[in-house]
Amino acid sequence: MYRPILIPAILLAAALEVSADGIPVEPGLWEMTSTMSMPMLPQPQTHSMTECINKGEISMDDVGTQDMDPDCTFETAQVDGATMAWSFDCPVEGGGTSHGEWQATSHGDRVEGTGKITMTVQGQAMEMNMSWQGKRVGDCPSASGQ
Repeated sequence: MYRPILIPAILLAAALEVSADGIPVEPGLWEMTSTMSMPMLPQPQTHSMTECINKGEISMDDVGTQDMDPDCTFETAQVDGATMAWSFDCPVEGGGTSHGEWQATSHGDRVEGTGKITMTVQGQAMEMNMSWQGKRVGDCPSASGQ
């Protein structure tokens, strides 16, 4: 149930390309780790991945809105130097709604962020909190070796 909600945060870490109004990052091989907690999970869930980042900026276009329900609304709240913040509102299957607020800050060779989603389904409220950290761990592997 929570996997579609994670897509914006994970894609933020995985799909970094240059576009206007973004925050700077150093291109290279990045290790990204996200941790999610919510009441229905016995303990926080942590996931890590490695991604080659070829461009030098995370933009609002890279947050993964293309994978969200077309009925979602997506809003950039702020892009200020090395920090960006955004929110979204989406319908939830079964007649509910979800509202998410996210932020990310770049330090050039590392990035960190947090997010919070509040869902209401059939009158019941549920909250999910997420944090993520990324760090540049080296150069991308050479394309000629593949």
